[in-house]
Amino acid sequence: MTEKVNRTINLKTITLLLIAIWLGLAFFAVLSQISNWLTSHHFEMSFFSHLEFFTIRVWLPWVILTPIALWLALQFPIKPKAWLKALLLHAFFLLCLSIAAGLLISFHYHFFEDMSPSMMDYKPWQHAGHFLFGDNLFLFNTIIYTILVTNINIKYFSQLAQQEALIASQLNNQLIESQLQTLKMQINPHFLFNTLNVISVLVMKAETEQANEMINKLSSFFRSTLDDKTQQWLPLKKELEHVEQYLAIEQVRFGERIQIVKNYDPEVLSIPVPAMILQPLIENAMQHGLEEKEGKGQLTINCHLENFQLIISIIDDGAGCNFYDENFKEGIGISNIKSRLQQLYDNKHQFTLSSNEQGGVTATLKLPMNIGE
Repeated sequence: MTEKVNRTINLKTITLLLIAIWLGLAFFAVLSQISNWLTSHHFEMSFFSHLEFFTIRVWLPWVILTPIALWLALQFPIKPKAWLKALLLHAFFLLCLSIAAGLLISFHYHFFEDMSPSMMDYKPWQHAGHFLFGDNLFLFNTIIYTILVTNINIKYFSQLAQQEALIASQLNNQLIESQLQTLKMQINPHFLFNTLNVISVLVMKAETEQANEMINKLSSFFRSTLDDKTQQWLPLKKELEHVEQYLAIEQVRFGERIQIVKNYDPEVLSIPVPAMILQPLIENAMQHGLEEKEGKGQLTINCHLENFQLIISIIDDGAGCNFYDENFKEGIGISNIKSRLQQLYDNKHQFTLSSNEQGGVTATLKLPMNIGE
């Protein structure tokens, strides 16, 4: 799924973080004074000099660096699947920002502050090492940078969790809608009348065993439609078993008029696919293709692997459809399929409907294998 989270920062956020950083430094200065008071026999109050040091040497450089650090944290979030790469990048960014802060302090110290005679011969940039490691400014920079990156990533993961919860809710609603739409199509007067009519004819011919079998198939089909209604993913084998129950009923109704061909690669049967994704395509092929065709017809279902993708094609040689006709409109079933596939696979899938040269329609699904496991 596409990660679309809010990747912006505002002045209020920067201001609050800078205030929090300064208060943290002031609190550290207080703790430092308390520690000196408890451990030194000749304690002298130096809180304000400590606070001045932290404000000038640490806080003021981060007034400039905080927006940069926040921008880097937004551009390179720490993701579960690529956390090591992100951590290494941020370690590099921390080093670069610390060197920049050290040089900034060093040049200010060299040109605008009183230096001891022993420091006069140093170049401006040579003071950076003393400030960063002698005065432990690199440690403070590390703490501050970690706080900034953590703040952004907490918001990032919070927004991502909310987004995933919303998508899961939408997918569940779409699955329920797909099931209801399928159930509606199954119990519509046309389908139900034709199926019951076949059962009635079998009873009149005293073909009791076939009539009972037909009733059992119809019962199993309705039950299967509402089974696993909370699951977004099912093994392809189970999804195919469901559509085959539908086809078994249609096969009895149409008899020799329709031939059903199944080409399943055994290796693909365990691959997870979205639940109820094939039923609308099969129904479209039967009701809008083969049922409207005069004479015999054929429905072919192919499932195989190609370039690490699951390829499912549903081919009929029925009445066909002109997809370029300006009056052509997608049904609810097709629209639902497209929406679910986009949310489940992002742009890593393909779904196409095309007209066959000799009549009929081919529906093709190309799905990645490693999603839904």
